[in-house]
Amino acid sequence: MTDSVVAIEKTRILVVDDAADTRLLLNLRLQREGYEVFTASSGAEALEVIQKEGLPHLVLLDIMMPGMDGFAVATELRRMGDISIIFLSALSDVDTKVEGLNRFAEDYVTKPFDFSELSARIRRVLLRVATDQNADPEQMVDERLRVNFAQQYAIMDDLQITLTPTENRLLHILFNNRGRVLSPGFLLAKAWDPVRRGTVESLWVHMRRLRSKIEPDADNPRYVVTVRGQGYCLPQRINTPNGDISTI
Repeated sequence: MTDSVVAIEKTRILVVDDAADTRLLLNLRLQREGYEVFTASSGAEALEVIQKEGLPHLVLLDIMMPGMDGFAVATELRRMGDISIIFLSALSDVDTKVEGLNRFAEDYVTKPFDFSELSARIRRVLLRVATDQNADPEQMVDERLRVNFAQQYAIMDDLQITLTPTENRLLHILFNNRGRVLSPGFLLAKAWDPVRRGTVESLWVHMRRLRSKIEPDADNPRYVVTVRGQGYCLPQRINTPNGDISTI
């Protein structure tokens, strides 16, 4: 009998900077070092990328940007989860650095920067993140599915899958209320920001996407079950394909 091996995804870095040359440089250099890189030219675009792609392991974040500045973006990132941040900024005054480090960031690098120094700082932060991840418990749903809600990923049949913040919140709510049927209104109130209210239609979309990631057969779900006319439920007892029952 061989030990199962978890397929671990690449380390994901999001670069948020309104300067196109900085985004291009970091995208190329970081990809060469083996990272999966996403870029955004504004805070709003960065939040859209995360909603679509899931939480990155690290964000390299400019401060002076039109619209949302770096501190505003960092505030939103903290609402989404425990995301590590390194500020990259031309602002070099001590007060700004202290505020950034005390309130939001793991590190603060002043522009212009030397990439080799930045790379070393990235590795240091990611090493700490990896250590913390090992300490975060994975919750077992059944023998084939477990979830790390703190780090926002699921492991299905030994394959690690990134969950978006909304998918993670929905699954977390269902897991904490397993066995109960939760109405769409309840889920919308708990999983969405009161300022950015969701709709029943957006709930359907996120539930479909969540099912496509964790269900063996998304058309016949065993984890995110629809109870017609009432809402959604993660059952206490999971029906397996061979007809057996698995208890959560």
